[in-house]
Amino acid sequence: MPETTNTRDSSPRLTRRRFLRYMGIAGAAAGAATVLSTYEGFFRVSRAAPGALTPTAEFKTVRTVCSPNCTGACGMRAYVRDGKVVKIRQAADFPTPAYNPRGCMKGLSFMQTLYGPDRIRKPLMRVGARGERKWREVSWDEALDFIAAKLKEIIRRDGPRSIYFFPQLPGTGPVQKGSATRLAALLGASHGTFYDFNGDLPLSMPITFGVQCSEHESKDWANARCLLLFGANPVETRIPDAHFLMDAVEKGAPLIVFDPTFSPTAAKADVWVRLRPGSDGAVALAMANVILADGAADLDFMAAYTDAPLLVRADTRKRLREADLVAGGSPDRFVVWDQVKGGPHAVGTDRLGIPPGTRPALEGTFRVKLANGNEVEVSPGFQHVLNAVRRYTPEKAEELSGVPADTIRKVARIYASHRPGAIIMGGATNHWYHGDLAGRALALLTALTGNIGKSGGGISIYVGQYKLRFDVSKWWFPDGKRPNFVPPMYLIEGPTPTMNPSIKLPENGFKAILISHSNMMNQSPNLNKLWSRLEKMDLIVVMDFQMTPTAELADVVLPAASWYEKYDLIASPLHPHLQLMQPAIEPVGEARPELWIYRELARRLDPGFAKYYEMDEEAIIRLILETGGPEIEGITLEDLKKGPVRLRVPDPDVMFYEQIHEFKPFPTRTYPFPLSATQTFVKTGRAEFYKEEDRFLEYGEEVPVYKPPFRASGEDAGKYPLVLLSPHSRWRVHSTYSNLPWLNEIHPRPEVHIHPDDARARGIRHGALVELFNDRGRTVLWARVTRNVPPGTLILYEGWWARYFARGRGVNELTTSAINPIHEIYFLPNVWSPVTAWKEALCDVRPVEGRSL
Repeated sequence: MPETTNTRDSSPRLTRRRFLRYMGIAGAAAGAATVLSTYEGFFRVSRAAPGALTPTAEFKTVRTVCSPNCTGACGMRAYVRDGKVVKIRQAADFPTPAYNPRGCMKGLSFMQTLYGPDRIRKPLMRVGARGERKWREVSWDEALDFIAAKLKEIIRRDGPRSIYFFPQLPGTGPVQKGSATRLAALLGASHGTFYDFNGDLPLSMPITFGVQCSEHESKDWANARCLLLFGANPVETRIPDAHFLMDAVEKGAPLIVFDPTFSPTAAKADVWVRLRPGSDGAVALAMANVILADGAADLDFMAAYTDAPLLVRADTRKRLREADLVAGGSPDRFVVWDQVKGGPHAVGTDRLGIPPGTRPALEGTFRVKLANGNEVEVSPGFQHVLNAVRRYTPEKAEELSGVPADTIRKVARIYASHRPGAIIMGGATNHWYHGDLAGRALALLTALTGNIGKSGGGISIYVGQYKLRFDVSKWWFPDGKRPNFVPPMYLIEGPTPTMNPSIKLPENGFKAILISHSNMMNQSPNLNKLWSRLEKMDLIVVMDFQMTPTAELADVVLPAASWYEKYDLIASPLHPHLQLMQPAIEPVGEARPELWIYRELARRLDPGFAKYYEMDEEAIIRLILETGGPEIEGITLEDLKKGPVRLRVPDPDVMFYEQIHEFKPFPTRTYPFPLSATQTFVKTGRAEFYKEEDRFLEYGEEVPVYKPPFRASGEDAGKYPLVLLSPHSRWRVHSTYSNLPWLNEIHPRPEVHIHPDDARARGIRHGALVELFNDRGRTVLWARVTRNVPPGTLILYEGWWARYFARGRGVNELTTSAINPIHEIYFLPNVWSPVTAWKEALCDVRPVEGRSL
């Protein structure tokens, strides 16, 4: 298969309406589709729905939000009859018309989750061995009394830090999931992080810009004059927003997709660039090489908004400060070489831009006299970037990535000449041990072309409902108390020699874990190692609305409410609207919202905690709206009850607008933390492409460079020759919906995609049972022989539950939990934290003799 393919000319022109129809989301205006039909048939055959529907009963409709961890945050209208949800359809009521309608088949099928056989209806306590799935039904009082007694015992013996709270992705419900954070803070217990656990946290963002993430709203994709997608597949994973890509294409914007596989998004592209897995950074640096060699870089932008002109000392490799030059000078003022005066000039960090009357040098080597009388050589930080980028010629990148040098030149010139240009970096580029380096290289491309702070431009990483768009501190952190945040990678790996000292692990290890709405034992890397930690704990509690593989391993299972059965506030990185989640029905069975569960648990643990849980959901929402910051200032609960409200942000909502147009220093604020917590990441107040922290210097990563995929301990290319990729499926959100019958009719079983050459060499036939294996684990599933994957690569879509495999727990038995020391330089929960490297999995595959289908 060719390395690059022009895919536009051979297919008919794709209008937005045709695209929406193709995706099956044309919505209410397009008429009733199959997925919008009523759900009476399922009720008639389901054990979960006692009683008959009354044919003449009236519908009640409730406007709420579909809220798995997918970034969609799609407004939905639930149709309720006889107290049951019988139909779900898109609300299509966003005040910004371009966002109407939005939804997908997963969300429209949620009734099967609400009333399916996996729904947890009563509290359960284990009576057999862990994982044996033997339970007895108990009352809420018995379950909560038991949990509280065990936790009190653990606290007396091992201290509160030995209890680990893991309420997955508070961005999907900061009111309800924040109730867990509040209790962990009151106890002084440990609390997990989430964005890093999912592998989605792009460390390139805090490294370069000092923020967790920044992106433009998806509607702004349509304003791009060029779109580069690295490891991103929005047609499958961003279904409600993918049409904005096509809107840009209809206006003439080239769509260039970099992906090892011919994904559905690649099929829509002008140019598909097939590259070796994990080589994205090499291609990005070679593109930067071409742009610089062509003289197409926006050097004025680099001088005004980045650390490019700031001088670096040759002796220490640290930045030159005013304090180095003059007695009494500030250690917080940095120095440029002014070409007008022919000497050093100190600049502050309170405002971006070029100081009036100066012309800072971006290249060259100079000598300056220090305050102590010594002389030292200095050079601008951009000179160090140039020295690195010049090594990555297109020919060198061709060796590393397999992409022809001429193709790299062509796409670099297209991007440089079509401004504003947008880069979307997906999980397939980020989910690597050195994914931070790839992201830094792509950020450099964006800055070199001056594409930051402009409508239609920028670099964005949309991976999950991770982002808090307002301040929740008043609710999460009672009296300013915070939990002991511990990244889950240390739950798996234990302490490392380079672990940030601010992370405090319990002296005697973790003794209890409370997991809410997280299928941790499906979605964690290195599953077998994690289970070896969990099975030694005294107590495992799982709160969920489904009997997931994680719930099956618990000691106590508590039935939790779904997003059609509770109140919360919802906002997404992909569109700038605040929405009210509100219950369409009473919780099924004895399910309860998290707020109720943690309130009841809190008063059992300490009667004094009761006062911290006196507010109901409406009162908490009002508190957040009143204290949540400028983005939600003036928005009231009454406003939200009428429908979604646009956040107090510009239209379009563009990344780093204030930095570029108002010269405010980096970073912007990352909620819920104060600005001071992230300013230390970019001490210059500028976008930084030269990092002076000791570990960056030690590892040779002070500027963006390319490093090949990391090989975990025990793995080598000879022993395990195949790269195992685990992309997201269009039929699931991580593991949510994995058990949904309607979707499993379309995608009925887990299959590993293997190239015919690799299959032939191993005697594997299409449809045969095969075993994937490496030193960490093994799993048995079915082979799909296809040329859609390159030789040497396997693809197994993530999120399948263990029950669907012929044997084993799934893809994450084989993935690594190795920690990159660069990710430990700082620690701020969900902002700078060790990230899962999902794609760093080498393995092999062999047929299972005598068993094939």
